[in-house]
Amino acid sequence: MKPPTARDSRARPLGAPPYPKRKKLPHDRPLWLRPEEEIFFVTICCQERVRNQLCKGQVACEIFDSVEFRNRNQIWYAHLVVLMPDHLHALISFPYEQPMRQIIADWKRFLATKLGINWQRDFFDHRLRREESFTEKADYIRANPVRAGLIGPSEEWRYFWQAKVEIDNATSGKMPRDCGAPGGRALPMLLAAIITLSTACRPDMANQPRAKPLSESDFFADGTNARPLPAHVVARRDVQEEETLHSGLINAAYATELPVQVTSELLARGHERHEIFCAECHGQRGNGDGQVVQRGFPQPPPYQLDRLRHAPVGYLFDVMSNGHGTMAGYAAQIEVADRWAIVAYIRGLQANQPSPSPRP
Repeated sequence: MKPPTARDSRARPLGAPPYPKRKKLPHDRPLWLRPEEEIFFVTICCQERVRNQLCKGQVACEIFDSVEFRNRNQIWYAHLVVLMPDHLHALISFPYEQPMRQIIADWKRFLATKLGINWQRDFFDHRLRREESFTEKADYIRANPVRAGLIGPSEEWRYFWQAKVEIDNATSGKMPRDCGAPGGRALPMLLAAIITLSTACRPDMANQPRAKPLSESDFFADGTNARPLPAHVVARRDVQEEETLHSGLINAAYATELPVQVTSELLARGHERHEIFCAECHGQRGNGDGQVVQRGFPQPPPYQLDRLRHAPVGYLFDVMSNGHGTMAGYAAQIEVADRWAIVAYIRGLQANQPSPSPRP
């Protein structure tokens, strides 16, 4: 049992509500939103608000390099980043494919590991509405050091980064710089802001809303973009007209007889497919002593167990198709006819071998 803490040991009246828990910030965006065309005002704070963790020469350079790296690799599109001693502000556009929460969390984790920055949990974000001016918001962020009394004119603050624009910045050479990182560039005027916005919006044909395989989703209840097939869906050129042949079932019960004619050719085919797909675990004779089992993989039960000897053939087909326990399903690897051939071959192994002796 966990020992009580000083807080837990305090006397509390009967019926008192539990201590409040900190709520997680939602960071949810509307489903109709195209985040790559929006700009988010993001604030991230350090855990110790009174200690300077960010406004240090090499630390700032590393932060700005990581921002520019993510721009080049289209992880996000950062327009402006301003560092304060114990927090930072940024104007960022995010891609459609990955949630903003995950992108920021990965960035914070990277900086914490590399630079030892102690971040507060979560962050704050605000999406710039259409009526809000990008230039006014950028100027407001740039003036934070002035309001904090750290400098006089905002142009003296070196700890900021701005995305490159396709015009010459006549004032950039006047800014003090500690290293070759892209910090220390003065904020351009309205024309530069317009160019920055236009470069952030990529052509629709190259950036259409889409779901990547195995990606997360904030739309579906199960949190994934991969959707299960609807019931009774029929694959192209694979019409399943015979229920027993394709499922091993008859009226929702396992079939007790093979739906195919047993011939020497069928048994030879089953032997061949068994050697390819089954013997590595079950062994060539079905004793559960395959090569991967000898190297530490969990041992499957022998085919000769009475439980499996008396199991319906439909059960064997179903396990082979859909998997059971640590065994994966092989419906995608083995054709329907070959699965029945393997079942017929397994029945032959069961008939020709004795039941295994019980384990001590």
